[in-house]
Amino acid sequence: MKAPQPILLLWILFFSSLISFAQNSCDCTTALNAIIKKTEDNYAGFYDKVNPKTRPHYEALVDSLRTAATQLEGDKNCFKLLKQYKKFFGDGHFQLYFNAPEVNIAVQKIDIDESSAKIYLAKNTSQLHPLEGIWEIADGSYQVVLMRHPQHPTKIVAVVLSSQNKQWQLGMIKFEAQAQGNSPYKGIYWAGDLSSSERTFYLDNNLLNIPNSGYWIRRYPQEATPLEIAKSQAVEEDFSLKSLDNQTFYIRIPSFGVSYAMVDSLLKIHDLTIRRSPYLIIDIRENGGGMNSSFPAILKYLNTHNFKDIHSHFRSTADNLLAEKAIIDKALKEEWISEKEAKPWQETLAKNQKQIGKMVKYAPENIKFKEVLPNPKKVAVLMNEHCYSSAEYFVYFAKQSKKVTLFGKNTGGMMDYGNVRNMPLPCSLFELRLPTTRTGWVDYAPIDNVGFQPDVRIPDNEKDWVKFVQNYWTLSN
Repeated sequence: MKAPQPILLLWILFFSSLISFAQNSCDCTTALNAIIKKTEDNYAGFYDKVNPKTRPHYEALVDSLRTAATQLEGDKNCFKLLKQYKKFFGDGHFQLYFNAPEVNIAVQKIDIDESSAKIYLAKNTSQLHPLEGIWEIADGSYQVVLMRHPQHPTKIVAVVLSSQNKQWQLGMIKFEAQAQGNSPYKGIYWAGDLSSSERTFYLDNNLLNIPNSGYWIRRYPQEATPLEIAKSQAVEEDFSLKSLDNQTFYIRIPSFGVSYAMVDSLLKIHDLTIRRSPYLIIDIRENGGGMNSSFPAILKYLNTHNFKDIHSHFRSTADNLLAEKAIIDKALKEEWISEKEAKPWQETLAKNQKQIGKMVKYAPENIKFKEVLPNPKKVAVLMNEHCYSSAEYFVYFAKQSKKVTLFGKNTGGMMDYGNVRNMPLPCSLFELRLPTTRTGWVDYAPIDNVGFQPDVRIPDNEKDWVKFVQNYWTLSN
């Protein structure tokens, strides 16, 4: 794989050392102007997004935001304004974050235990909020009842019923969310050390996802299904490989944030079994990306006539080059890559330093194999709308194989512009990360906000995707 493209969505780093200074409050005009300048100077997709047709709208938006920024008070209001600028570009790899300071709210208590919680839920069965019930965090360390607050019925509170953390006692409120509307819900979450922060809560039937705090599983009045429980665990599971039967081998890849060496070593352990299996299922559902360089070892099992990469362009600017050097240094220090793997990347960086101000074209580097393996004969790639970045690049290669059928749903659509890098701002409350490269397919078949389509779409009501594929193969033989 080409050296300049090894780090994508999941390995976007926080280079705090690059931030010029930190403040408790930010001047919104200063923040807005900094973000506009960083974007115009460094974003690889800027000239695609701001073209002769869209420029009048862009300039009108910038003028209106600059006027509004002078009248705003409060960092949260400023962030809402900054997001209007981000929205114009319609690019999931264009990332803007608000580092909200901790919300120092004391933990409250409600007098309730498991028995009275079940009485409450049974008494109110016909009018329960979708969040209400008895829930357990995926690792089992907390059990809570989610219920309406007795004094504030517009709030749903998670009251501790049991905890392995001695700081958390019966009746303490672990988190709370606004009851109005549908998922996702906004609210406050108290961490294990009793500190609090604003959070967003995503409800999916009997699963509750709290980013940065993991999945919670409903236990009562309805019980999460085994498949729902498996989904909560799959998000955290490692790269895994196993035989489903004497015909089918299964590879689960929750992230491409692993090295080529690790993937290759695991595949070598199972290589003989995979070569004896007529069927191979590669499950990349929920795979948010990682490193393009991690998956070529898998492609040998998919190969039918080698794989063609596509050219890309790097926007060579002072900021992008500085960020590129920083991420190479970080990758070496933390041993994501070896000195040998870093060398071509460093050489490319040196060449790009002589081409500041240009969109530097990277020639495609095709992936070739010496043989086409007789087995596996058929390969299924399971994918969904939460496959982004490097996961989509893997799909791009997999589509080229005559062995492969793509099953599931469209990928997330976030790979037209990649290699996201941190852009230092004058205020640390806001973080800006911009794509520095442009993928060649933008010229003829962009995928942002569309994604790659499956060959076989799996119905929404289908719970067991692996079994669906096996049945599909049985019927098609």
